[in-house]
Amino acid sequence: MFKIKNIKVSRVVIALSLLFLCSCSASFTYNNLTWLSSFWIDDYIDLNKQQNKQLKNIINTTQQWHRSTQLPRYKQDILNLKTLFNQQLDYQQLKTQVVLARAHFQNILEQAHIELAQLGLTLSYEQRAELIANIQAQINDEYEEFNELTVQERKSERLERQLDYYKQWLGNLTPVQTQLITQANNAHYDSSLLWHQYKQTRLNAAQQVLLNETLNETDFIKQLSHVITQREAYMSKELLASNEANLERYVNLLLKLNTTLSEQQRERVNEEFDDLVNTLTDLIED
Repeated sequence: MFKIKNIKVSRVVIALSLLFLCSCSASFTYNNLTWLSSFWIDDYIDLNKQQNKQLKNIINTTQQWHRSTQLPRYKQDILNLKTLFNQQLDYQQLKTQVVLARAHFQNILEQAHIELAQLGLTLSYEQRAELIANIQAQINDEYEEFNELTVQERKSERLERQLDYYKQWLGNLTPVQTQLITQANNAHYDSSLLWHQYKQTRLNAAQQVLLNETLNETDFIKQLSHVITQREAYMSKELLASNEANLERYVNLLLKLNTTLSEQQRERVNEEFDDLVNTLTDLIED
């Protein structure tokens, strides 16, 4: 059923960065990225034997780099957040730490983009067209799913996810905490359509590179690398502004929630931080 011979490639970079911070499953997932990629990667494109080998090499080398250089940074980020949490939280310090944590994914793109572009260079025209068509189908499906829900239904679903997230960290929420989370959710700007436009714009840019048979190897790698790494170049000003506004709302929510925590909840948060640190330590040492 699961054949590695004709491995499919879709979100290779996502596969490279997958880190499920949840005890032993994190170690299993992270340490078996190459083997598990055949299960995770969706039906986007069939790779031949040589391309499959090239992809595995990309995953292996990037994972080695990631384990030795990035996981220690993740660990330090968690330790920094724990320190901030146990002090009087400062808005700018907390926002800076959140931004740094979110930047780790970009580091992976910067590390792997040349090898990924070189892999793209080996694809036949038919493979490239298949890849574009399948990504387009996914974008279309996501847009249809978006339109199936009303604005209120989307807010309600997001609120449910938010409440579940904070319950994981804090345990049972007080009425005041639930109210704060609900208010923040109501104020959150739904940028789903802007993200859809971004995905379409970026795919169009990738298509212009992948299906341009006049490009030489140097220009192909340069232009495809740009598509891979320069994500914000394909985001509208409205999306960038909404991302910044939602980030500020998120940080402000954390600050407000911090003033409402019971001693039991504080202990629980510190235990969550410790679990994350232990998980990262295990991954680094494996």
